[in-house]
Amino acid sequence: MSLSLAPLLVGGSEGPFEQRLRPFWQRGVFASVDVHVVDHLGALVGESDPDVLLALALAVRAPRHGHICIDLAQMDTFAWQPESPREESALEPLPWPDKNAWIAKVAASPLVRGAGQDRVTPFVLDGTILYSDRYFTYQSRLAQALRARAMQTQPIRDSVGLRRGLEALFRSGAGEAFDRQRLGAAMALLGGLTVISGGPGTGKTHTIRAVLALAWAQWAVDHDPQRDGPGPLVALAAPTGKAAARMREALGAGLEAFVQQTGSLLPKRRNPEQLQVFMESLQPCTIHRLLGYNPERPTRFRHDAQWPLAHEMVIIDESSMVDLALMTKLVDAVSPQARLVLLGDRYQLASVEAGTVLADICGPSTVKRMGISEDRVGELATYSGIDVAEQPFLERKGERGIQDAIVLFEKNWRFDPSSGMGSFAKACLDELVEPSQVADILMKFCDSEVAEQASSASKAIPETIRKVIVEGYRPYLERLLAGPKGNESLAAFHAAVLELFGSFRILCAHRDGRWGVTGMNREVIRLLEESSEQTPLQRFDPSRVYWVGRPVMILRNDAIVQRFNGDVGIVVKDEKGKTTVVFPEVGGVSYIAPSRLPEHQTVFAMTIHKSQGSEFDHCLVVLPDRDSRILTKELVYTAVTRAKHTITMMAQRQVLVEALGRTIRRASGLEAKLWETGKGSA
Repeated sequence: MSLSLAPLLVGGSEGPFEQRLRPFWQRGVFASVDVHVVDHLGALVGESDPDVLLALALAVRAPRHGHICIDLAQMDTFAWQPESPREESALEPLPWPDKNAWIAKVAASPLVRGAGQDRVTPFVLDGTILYSDRYFTYQSRLAQALRARAMQTQPIRDSVGLRRGLEALFRSGAGEAFDRQRLGAAMALLGGLTVISGGPGTGKTHTIRAVLALAWAQWAVDHDPQRDGPGPLVALAAPTGKAAARMREALGAGLEAFVQQTGSLLPKRRNPEQLQVFMESLQPCTIHRLLGYNPERPTRFRHDAQWPLAHEMVIIDESSMVDLALMTKLVDAVSPQARLVLLGDRYQLASVEAGTVLADICGPSTVKRMGISEDRVGELATYSGIDVAEQPFLERKGERGIQDAIVLFEKNWRFDPSSGMGSFAKACLDELVEPSQVADILMKFCDSEVAEQASSASKAIPETIRKVIVEGYRPYLERLLAGPKGNESLAAFHAAVLELFGSFRILCAHRDGRWGVTGMNREVIRLLEESSEQTPLQRFDPSRVYWVGRPVMILRNDAIVQRFNGDVGIVVKDEKGKTTVVFPEVGGVSYIAPSRLPEHQTVFAMTIHKSQGSEFDHCLVVLPDRDSRILTKELVYTAVTRAKHTITMMAQRQVLVEALGRTIRRASGLEAKLWETGKGSA
């Protein structure tokens, strides 16, 4: 049986599979690739049952929409996202097969094996959960590796020194709440796997800086920095170049003052200057670069289970952005003897690719209820001096397990709990708070007049928003077009311009459309031109492709020119007056000719997805003028928490409420495998 798509597209004679598929095709559930793949596989083994092929096509489709698998028992309750954004009609009810009969047919197909069967097939059925073999294998490998690491106890060279170091770096006053940062740091030294989740401002950076200092102190007990190098082999990485740069910037801020406070935790004959050399030697990079990305073999890396990384500790920031396939390959490549630390915010947007890995690892843990085994309680007391036995948020469990790796931070050191940002973050994550209440909190500390003015009828940006945009972006242009001050070097001048530009950003839910990145980028340029007519910006001429002042964001990694996805630069003139693009670097800037840039785009506005790993003093968040399935609570939470000081919303209240009432729903079996709950989630 061979399927032609022509009857589905234009009408004509149809076979049983085409008849079964037609309503799904018409409503945008499938792309042609889904149909072609299962049609080809069915022809190879003689599988022609339309219901079976429908299930397999759904499993092929799933990863493209972020799902690891599909649950055949829940298909009729799932809100299917159309392949075509033009399809806005409700996709239900669809003509789903009888559940029990459907599952039995799929289980009997020669293209499908059971989860415990030892034979090769392109699909796997685990109960009612159907996977492609590829993603089932990724999930199984990752779950097994993470559970094994969570049960490990790493050797501590100097427990007295560890206790002294924890006391020095995390000073809790009498009557203060239990210090979860201190717990996280101790667990990172004690365990083979540690997962630290918390929102912006909850102290993840300070904790990791402390972990690095404590790891160096342990290493320095029996190593001489003058003879054995600056310190232990530690890798710092993040999913994108922008996130890696942000990690480098955060760890480097105030480093000298931090190091000077560490004297009491260092071994004899070791000094803070040696620790600082070690800390400065650490250069965060992308996960792809860490693993050894090869563009000729893009799905495989130089480092894997057979050729693991040599590092003794691997720390990954922004882990919520890491998809299932990449996380599996990363964990494979980390030596079994090494410590792996994952940082992130489980409530942020999930990865663009398939999976919700960080959320699945954290599983049922909440800030008010986490688990810990009796063994780990004893180890913490013995080696770090931390007594968790009486902590009400830690539920004691008998056996070691994934719960021994999880620490969720609660206290926010950046935002006062009673502040607008603090109140929003707390309410947004509380399932008992109604979306309308969360929206009210957000509107209250934003400019409520601004937030109500976006109108689908007018299609015009409110005057108050126009003012925000011009005031946000005009300062960097004025500074750039005015030229260096006095004896200011060109590099220092351009660094100052980049810093000014980085203080404000427009974040959009969509790439395209009037209120998407494309439309807002055009609007910003128009507004700046209007502003220049009133108060001239000397030499401002956006009529050229690479006009001076144009901000650009890299969209594709290019190891040859050392520019990576998410890097942001600005078009400037060099010493000779030639057009070039400047990018921020650690301790300075770098330049690249426009002709050598990888794929890029103008970046006055960026998608909220792209903003992950970044922070700005002021963010303008733009939501579309009508509800969309892409609008979720996680999207709004991620956008708002990118702002360090000020947030402005351009959204209709009802659209905002609808978004806050919708959560990301991705099918995955990883949480069930890690936490042994018996079934995947959808």
